[in-house]
Amino acid sequence: MAGGITLAATAANAQMKIGDNPSQITKSAILELNSAKQGLLLPRLADFTAIDAAIGSDAVDGMIVYLNSTDDTKDGVYMRKAGAWVKIASAADAAANWGLTGNAGSNPATNYIGTSDAQKLSIRANATEAISVQTDGQVQLKNVTATTTDAALDVLIIQADGTIVKKSLPAYAFKNLLTNVDASVLTLNTTQAADGQVTINAPIMDGASTKSYGFMTLADWTTLQNLAAGNSLTVANLITAAATTFDATKGAMINYNTTTKQYELSLIEASTDRNGIVTTGAQSFAGAKTFTGTVTVNGATTLNSTLGVTGATTLGSTLDVTDVATLRKDVNVTTGNVNVTAGNLNLTAGNANVGGTLGVTGNATLDGTVKLNSTAANTETNALNVLVQNKTSNNVEVKSFSFDAIANAITLIKTGATSTAGSDVELLAANAGTDFNIVADGTAKTVTFNLPNASAVDASHTAVQRGVVSTERQSFAGSKSYADSVAIGSSSVANSTLQVNGSVAMAIKTVTGAYTVTGADNTILADATAGAFTITLPAPAAGIQGRIYTIKKTGGDIDKAVTIMPGANSIEGGSSYVIYNDWTFITVQTDGTNWYIIKK
Repeated sequence: MAGGITLAATAANAQMKIGDNPSQITKSAILELNSAKQGLLLPRLADFTAIDAAIGSDAVDGMIVYLNSTDDTKDGVYMRKAGAWVKIASAADAAANWGLTGNAGSNPATNYIGTSDAQKLSIRANATEAISVQTDGQVQLKNVTATTTDAALDVLIIQADGTIVKKSLPAYAFKNLLTNVDASVLTLNTTQAADGQVTINAPIMDGASTKSYGFMTLADWTTLQNLAAGNSLTVANLITAAATTFDATKGAMINYNTTTKQYELSLIEASTDRNGIVTTGAQSFAGAKTFTGTVTVNGATTLNSTLGVTGATTLGSTLDVTDVATLRKDVNVTTGNVNVTAGNLNLTAGNANVGGTLGVTGNATLDGTVKLNSTAANTETNALNVLVQNKTSNNVEVKSFSFDAIANAITLIKTGATSTAGSDVELLAANAGTDFNIVADGTAKTVTFNLPNASAVDASHTAVQRGVVSTERQSFAGSKSYADSVAIGSSSVANSTLQVNGSVAMAIKTVTGAYTVTGADNTILADATAGAFTITLPAPAAGIQGRIYTIKKTGGDIDKAVTIMPGANSIEGGSSYVIYNDWTFITVQTDGTNWYIIKK
């Protein structure tokens, strides 16, 4: 059974060859690709967003991918280096970039240093920005040191053609100007027009961010006046089902009345499809409602569905229940009757105590234990009527029974040389012996049926014995075949031919020299530290079709190889298979003719 399970192994340092000639491995290659018409296809990414999120803070320098975006100028092979993606440039890509020693053959009409995606250009030294070229072409100097000297100053002047020139100016040229400005008084002067009118333009506040001051409109003033007067909010009429323009999930709404210039609070009448208030009129509600105090109903109450009562309930009139009523506390009827004219009276928990006569005119179905605390004494000596349950219909029926039939039912039981007789023979079950046997004891008046537990030769049994499968630990002798699925470690039906819910132990051994694999092997650890050697698999045959072995090299380095021979015919299409690298493994399986590598 265990031979049919393939164990999955991880070969983090394993040597692997993919492609043609799998049995011919280059010793110096940890990963070898061999093909005359196939290549290595790298992962093709539309962008680096998803892979960067997956990488996170992992150190993956050396990772290679191919960028296949919508921009042909950016596509190509990229390598991860120092936490960034670096394009592996071709000769043409290298020539298209700016060189540290300058470029030849450039065209100022098409070649430039800057951006083309509406982003500003930042020029920095020691990671500090010095010059910023804005997207509209404006230039900003980011780190200009102010002077404190009164000596002549060199200033930059922009000429009409954009050329920047240097000019020396005295410091007092700026000082006098600043002094005059600081000493002046802020005034508003207007020039009278020819007609004598003066026009002053001032903005009107409308909430725009560019208008931080201005005049207020009459409508805004009226709104503020109503709010300040304290009568800006009134209660409007109740909203009923006739109104359609309201949110049914809210219990009220506030509207602004443009006529009265006031806000109105409108309460909504609750119903089965909207939240709201409880009115004095007829209403229907939806959703579960819990009342923690006493509920008093003075009118007729009709329940069309389940009624769950956990507290006291007082009904001043008729209670008409057309569906299930669940009472989670006691129901006490001190006088009068409980009449169920149609339907069922079900007690799922608790007791029904009847102090008087229980009269049942219809069928009575009892699903639990029936206990009779008081019964009439038996005056018959032979024939009796007894109640028995019909196994097919589950109905209780009356049957006549004879005591003589029981007293004389057993007359004599013989088991070989022993026997017992009489009507008081006791039947016993045991597991003595190494096979099924029956023992009659005339003295003890017993008949013992011995059915031992099946067992192989083990620590508790000196000989094999057949018997039953017990609930205890057992070992079995002889080959066993299962025609259907087998589940181990589960009480459910197997979901596969073999289902194991738990750990699996299979044969594993270490070999240090030439070895021939047997039917008792499963995993072989090949330690070639002392020297290279050969492991020979069983010759493929129909009798071992499907057999699986795992062979792993654990020592010797690449200079001391482990050669695996197929025993007959081929392994993976070749006459042998060689493992050079330590910690490399292969799992092989035979189809009865050849051996094939199914995992490595």
